[in-house]
Amino acid sequence: MSMRKRNAVAIGDRQKKILEIIRQKGKTTVKELCDIFGMSIVTIRNDLAFLEEEELILRIHGGAIAVQEKAEGLILPFNVREERNFEAKHKIAKAAAELVNDGEVIFVDGGTTASEMRHYLVDKKDVTIITPSIVMTYWLAVTSNLSIYVLNGFFKRDSYSTVGTPALDLMPQWNLSKAFFGAAGFTIAEGLSDLHTGYVEQKRIIVQKAKTRIGLVDSSKWGILSLGSFASPQEIDILITDSNAPAEEVQDAKEKNIDVRIVDL
Repeated sequence: MSMRKRNAVAIGDRQKKILEIIRQKGKTTVKELCDIFGMSIVTIRNDLAFLEEEELILRIHGGAIAVQEKAEGLILPFNVREERNFEAKHKIAKAAAELVNDGEVIFVDGGTTASEMRHYLVDKKDVTIITPSIVMTYWLAVTSNLSIYVLNGFFKRDSYSTVGTPALDLMPQWNLSKAFFGAAGFTIAEGLSDLHTGYVEQKRIIVQKAKTRIGLVDSSKWGILSLGSFASPQEIDILITDSNAPAEEVQDAKEKNIDVRIVDL
């Protein structure tokens, strides 16, 4: 898949809904979308062409399929992943930000869901945010009521964040009230996992430091085991997900003493 540079283009409501359908089912047809939306074949084909141009789907004969989060060893760019499960990510991030109290020291990772918390942290007072996210740092740079500590590491262009092991000499000074983690996948057996060893190393250390560990995973991440696990089920205190999460697995997580919180879509 060609990872060319693109200008940011707004995605319309119908196109977002088409994305949701393709993501949930993995595959759909032009005819099915025409029936769902009551639109012409030409209109639906144009929508699919637009979404493919933005590298959010792949068109096939008569329809489209979902793109994979990782293809041929290449992680999709941040701005592409940010649009996937857009509504769920924003609602999960909002619910997460509501758990932050004034005066706390928190960790927020560099994933697309966790980074969306930036929209809802601006009114917090005297909060210190430790983060690898350049997106969050830039967004909140002018917010004088927040302090931001950017983790050291190598800059990853596909995630706009730093990766690697945090400076161990600073760790004893951190009193992390809460840590918010996105993930590439979550399973009942292995917990939260991620795609890149740098992310895994970084998050494993933070998991050991935080008093409350909070996973942010939309329904598309359930049942997926990625490259490396960074938090076992026993190390996850709260898991925030959306109402499309599989009910049986949600119940299994609760039986592991994980406080599962669900946002409605």
